[in-house]
Amino acid sequence: MDFISIQQLVSGERGERKASRFGPEVPDPGGWPMDWRLGPQEAVAREKLKSEEEKKKKLERFTSSRLTLETLADLEDLVQRRKEKRLRLRRRVPPREPEPKVTLHRTALHWACLKGHIQLVNKLLAAGATVDARDLLDRTPVFWACRGGHLDILKLLLNQGAQVNARDKIWSTPLHVAVRTGHSNCLEHLIECGAHVDAQDKEGDTALHEAVRHGHYKAMKLLLLYGAKLGVQNVASMTPVQLARDWQRGIQEALQAHIGHPRTRC
Repeated sequence: MDFISIQQLVSGERGERKASRFGPEVPDPGGWPMDWRLGPQEAVAREKLKSEEEKKKKLERFTSSRLTLETLADLEDLVQRRKEKRLRLRRRVPPREPEPKVTLHRTALHWACLKGHIQLVNKLLAAGATVDARDLLDRTPVFWACRGGHLDILKLLLNQGAQVNARDKIWSTPLHVAVRTGHSNCLEHLIECGAHVDAQDKEGDTALHEAVRHGHYKAMKLLLLYGAKLGVQNVASMTPVQLARDWQRGIQEALQAHIGHPRTRC
């Protein structure tokens, strides 16, 4: 078997093939024969050399592609290339459609009444702000004053001619809002200013229904004191008394379910 050195393998030099001990010397026909098979060491060396050459080529391509910022022109060229790249990316990605913005149509007076800024309310009213301006839910500033529990602002709005029995989109009145939020002082002032005690919303609930549902005992007493009716039925044919019974029954069942529970403390 003939052997060839690694140097000859890399350089491609031709040499005379030495005759094996089994036959005469055979001249090289000119190049590597098709059935030439390298030994394991030569094959490993050849693959290693190939990988090193590929690494050198990659390194050369990388160094040639990098920009050298030696002059101002090089910097301008780099900036221009980045701008072109951004433009290409923008063309590929389709522009997003703007999301619809939900506007509540609340005026500055609405927000001032909600936050309790009475000085700002005075200035807005003096500047000609509409006292019964409607937002997206058809609520006037009186609704938001009741929600925030600001009695002084509520008095100011009503003195300026605001409607005490205004209704929003679900037919609630400021009296409903005052009961839901538990502001009994606003509730009493609304009733004294002529609010309808038995006004019903779209669900047929009166302010007394809301007081029972939310468990506001003081509001319930005030409404009964000012003549709220106990027999008014809502859409579900429930009176405030029936709601109170269901509420009590639910509490009783919840308490009985936990009697004897290991986590319950006596």
